[in-house]
Amino acid sequence: MIEFGQPAALWTGLAIGLPIFAHMAYQTVTKKHAFPSLRFIQPSSIPRTGRKTPSDLLLLLLRILLFLFITLLLADPYWQDPRVSSSRDQGNQTVIAIDVSPSMEGWNGLREAKMRAQELLSTEDSEFGLVSFGADVLQQVKVGAEMETLADAIEGLGHDWRKGNAQVFLDRVPELFSEGALSKKVVIISDFQSSDWQAVYRDLISDGINFELLQVGAGEEIGGRTKNQGIVEAKAVPVGSGNIRVWVVVRNWDDSPQSLELSLSAGGAIREKQNLKLNPLGSAQAQFILPAGDFSKASVRLESKDDYALDNERSLWLKAPPPRRFGFWIGNENQKDTKQERDFLETAVLSSGDSGWNRWESSQDIADEKRMGDASSDLELLFALGVGDWFEKEALAAGLIPFLEAGGVCLMTPSEPFSASISIINKSKLMDFSFSKVAGAASRSGEVFRIAALAQDSPLSQLFSGTSARDLYLTSFQRFGVLKKIKSTLRVPLRDRNGYALAVVREYESGGRLVFLPFRVSPSWTDLPLRNSFLPLLMEMVKKGRMESTSRAWPILEPGDAWTGSEVFRAEQPGTFRFEDQWIEVVPSLAESSPEVSTSAEVDLALGGKENARGQLADRSGDSSMENRLSLWLWFAIATSILLIVEMIWCRPKLKTLVEEDKLNA
Repeated sequence: MIEFGQPAALWTGLAIGLPIFAHMAYQTVTKKHAFPSLRFIQPSSIPRTGRKTPSDLLLLLLRILLFLFITLLLADPYWQDPRVSSSRDQGNQTVIAIDVSPSMEGWNGLREAKMRAQELLSTEDSEFGLVSFGADVLQQVKVGAEMETLADAIEGLGHDWRKGNAQVFLDRVPELFSEGALSKKVVIISDFQSSDWQAVYRDLISDGINFELLQVGAGEEIGGRTKNQGIVEAKAVPVGSGNIRVWVVVRNWDDSPQSLELSLSAGGAIREKQNLKLNPLGSAQAQFILPAGDFSKASVRLESKDDYALDNERSLWLKAPPPRRFGFWIGNENQKDTKQERDFLETAVLSSGDSGWNRWESSQDIADEKRMGDASSDLELLFALGVGDWFEKEALAAGLIPFLEAGGVCLMTPSEPFSASISIINKSKLMDFSFSKVAGAASRSGEVFRIAALAQDSPLSQLFSGTSARDLYLTSFQRFGVLKKIKSTLRVPLRDRNGYALAVVREYESGGRLVFLPFRVSPSWTDLPLRNSFLPLLMEMVKKGRMESTSRAWPILEPGDAWTGSEVFRAEQPGTFRFEDQWIEVVPSLAESSPEVSTSAEVDLALGGKENARGQLADRSGDSSMENRLSLWLWFAIATSILLIVEMIWCRPKLKTLVEEDKLNA
């Protein structure tokens, strides 16, 4: 459609009346002719007329068109793309974005956000949309919705339980507006809690989007909030015989000392209460004792009120988690070395637990099932002792490799002859190295081999220090296989003083681990099992990435996390849940309890800066409008010139009239 860059120039169109007035006022001048006598001329009457009509209508029409085109030319006409016209019809668009992360429930943040959003609907002249965000964009009302719909949606907002992630919302901001809107603005209403906003970045200005930050739930001081105490940890462990201890840690985020009451509930009733005194920005512990077996779960709660209530309660299970299971693959259990080896290792692993719920259990039935090819058997640690012909005949490598790739741990020892074990391990593609001899086996002279100093950057060096290291270095080896050409992908955590490997480890991406000892764990090969250093050395070598070394508990998740078994459990809100054979605890996000907030200046900088936003957006809007304009000025100039030329030709003096006048005057 045609629009004008200078619409005020259309007032010059009033000049169209000039040619009309000129034609109305024009009178034909009677030519004088010399005539000798009047006696032959008959008198006649001149008719009277009440109005005068313009003369030479075609010329008048031509001049009217000329003035009209001159007027349009001065108004700078152009053809506007229909899409731009559509965007002008849409007008200004504003999206109200409300943070509903858990921290907004505290410090009156969400309630204040609803009030501020309702005020925007009643004061600003714009088309509105609404979006709520926490860990993700949760609810969206498209731009242009009815005010009642928007008001109802704002009033119905509730907090999310998942930890907030403002970056997910910012990545979707451009999608919230209609295409080609005249102006775009997002009003972000949030408490700007530090854990949710400290790592965000999005240059909204370069996206052509203006923004406004409205901070709510700021408390008494901008940049920080106080008056919050929360439960940051709670766990249950067995104590003595027949009792369970519930251990609770409470933190004070306030900069003043606080006194509060902590209660323990089980079986639908409060069992015990304790009074706690918290130092400014400090923590305190509390312990409760319950009879074991009387209750399956409990909850601890802060009875006093504060500005953020979502972290005032914690639920936990009082049931013992399942123990870790281990088993053995053995070729000939009647061999003396094999029997001693099994007894040593079984006793060591069983004693590696603690007085809590970190327990190991020997499960030979499960190990036998895995040996028969049952991949679903639940086993964490497997010992393959005296690997020989039996290992190859039963094709056990085919079942062992998936076990390792799934995160399992296996410790292998050789058999006699030693060369047969090395050949089987290489053929099975479990490890890659060669063999030269068995040190100390030929002469049986009683030669003793010792462990070399541990590398300073190794986990074993951190584990052994002082007297424990002295005991390790006094270990005697009478025999062990000398390995050569160990592949670089294998790790050697332990060597003798001649540099020969005493342990070789292959690690898998899943956390699985294969450990090969080039000696038998029996007194005829070494006195290591008889030393105090044996247990920590053994457990450190078989410890995988996901295996907890000191504690064992039921899965503890935060809202938004997932636990995977044969199916997937997704945590939605705090509480205790039973899923398959797991007893899962879901706890509130600790990061949301922090009262620290980002300042408006920090958030403003992360969103691209705001000081020159209006100017940049205006320039960008103008550029976009110019890109969609097709100027008609040249065409109107050509048309005006043509009309002017035609008018000049039309009004030129006629040659016949000039000739006649010359003749008369002659």
